[in-house]
Formats: sequence, structure tokens, C-alpha cells
Amino acid sequence: MNTNEVFGSLDESIYEIQIARGDKMNALTDAMYGSLIEQLSFAENNDDVKVIFLRSDNKHFSAGNDLADFLETKFDSNSNVVQFLKSLARLKKPLVCAVGGAAVGIGTTLLLHCDLVYASADTKFSVPFIKLGLTPEGGSSVLLAKRCGTARANDWLLTGRTFLAEEALNSGLVNAVYADTDSCWQEARSAAKRLAKSSARVLNDTKALLKAEHVEGIIETMEKEAVIFAKGLESDDAKAAFNAFLKR
Repeated sequence: MNTNEVFGSLDESIYEIQIARGDKMNALTDAMYGSLIEQLSFAENNDDVKVIFLRSDNKHFSAGNDLADFLETKFDSNSNVVQFLKSLARLKKPLVCAVGGAAVGIGTTLLLHCDLVYASADTKFSVPFIKLGLTPEGGSSVLLAKRCGTARANDWLLTGRTFLAEEALNSGLVNAVYADTDSCWQEARSAAKRLAKSSARVLNDTKALLKAEHVEGIIETMEKEAVIFAKGLESDDAKAAFNAFLKR
């Protein structure tokens, strides 16, 4: 399931995955999630790959789900979007991410599964599920507080407000902020290259020590979130919020 909106390339032990749907601010479709799953699987199972690097090929990282496509696709714990997030959580190889522009919904929550995250100064983050009559996904109901603190998680998830790169840096969501998209991509790739100088065994073992103990718990959280999220999609307030958004 390949689309020309997601593609990957291998160079110097780094597998770079790019999201390329600039005309839609990289809003993600079901087909794109399927392609992302394939790209991650290829990188995870290729012995030539030590580090995975995820970015967009344009200013915006991702505007989140393509809502029109999302409403046309059956959602449950087996949906491509949920399987993509589970794939991220289960990755054994280090994942470096560069983010800029819009980072909405899953464009923010997927960062919680990345090992190193770099942002451009123009990045606008948000987890606006509540504004759509929905609840958190991707393990964010647990991981956001774990990474950024309960106060930040409560603020961002209960208000759905937009926050900027500096706040993301101060909260620990990202590792560093750079002036523009090009410098962010360059610095993130440099970080990936530094990681790739280590042996694959050491990289994977270190990541396992940092995360492996918690992975299955996060997967269980994702499944619980998916059940509540699916019920929310059928609610009157969610349907009204989606209709209002699509009529803009």
C-alpha cells in the first residue's frame, strides 16, 4: 500500500521517511497511515538501518487526520491510524523526528513515541480533540503527562489550545528549536547521523532499557483510548463539530 504522499530512502544507515502532501498541510489519510506502517516495518526489519528519521517534505509537519477521509473510514482498534501508532510504540530502533508548521492532533501525539524531536520556531502544536467532541489517542492520555507534566497535559488536552515551539521546548515535548524548517531538518539529520555512529546493538539495547518495560502498558492504553474514541465519533457533539469544521 504505497502512496506518493509517503516515501522513504536509505542513506548512511539512516532510513528517512517523508510525508509529502503539502497541498493539504500533510493531513493524513487512511492510505497514508497504511504506507507509514509499511515504511516503519521495512526500516525496523532491515539490518542496514540503524536509525529512523521522520519528517515532512514541506513547511508543515501534519495538520492531523484528513477529516473527510477519516469520516469515510471505519474506526476501531484495528484501523490503520491505531496500528500506525502501535507500530511507533513498538519500534526497537531509535526514531528521530523533525517538525515544523502545523503539528495538529496526531501530528503532536506521535511525537510522544519519538526518541529525539527537533522543531522549527514556527511550529504550532495542538491536541484539539476536545474541540471535536473527542478524547485523546495514541497513548497521549498517559504519555503527555509523563513527558511534560500533569499540569501541561491537563492544559493542552482539556482546552485544545495551540501552543508554540518555545513552550514545547520548555515542557520537554521537543529537544531543541531551530530558526527555520531547513535548519531544523539539517540539525535533526545531523543528530540521526551521530546516533548511527554507534552500533545497532547498543542503540537498540539502550532504547529497550529506556522504554521496553512500558510498551505493552502503552499499547493497552491505546486500545482503551480507541474504544472511547470510537464511541465519541458517534456522539451528537462530535458529529456537529465535524460538520462545522467541514463547512469552513
